[in-house]
Amino acid sequence: MVRSRNYIATPPGATIQEQLDDRNMSQKEFAARMGMSEEHISKLIHGEVQLTPETGIRLEMVLGIPAKFWNNLEANYREKMIMAEAKNEMDADVENV
Repeated sequence: MVRSRNYIATPPGATIQEQLDDRNMSQKEFAARMGMSEEHISKLIHGEVQLTPETGIRLEMVLGIPAKFWNNLEANYREKMIMAEAKNEMDADVENV
């Protein structure tokens, strides 16, 4: 998660984790259903890897939530992350003047 005074960028992985919690599904079981390694799923949940369109389709198949939803979450996350980082840089520049 990236924060600034005006923006909070939350990775799609936070929503994935909520879905797993609601389903009482472990990351291990989820990884197996997704056909991905547990390490990759962990990185996805923590926002350390990008959610690709292929992953969005797999999420739709496993969780029943449309791929478009996941792809939009990823796009919004990346946009807000860039905006938060830019705002933090601008704030730091103002403080150093």
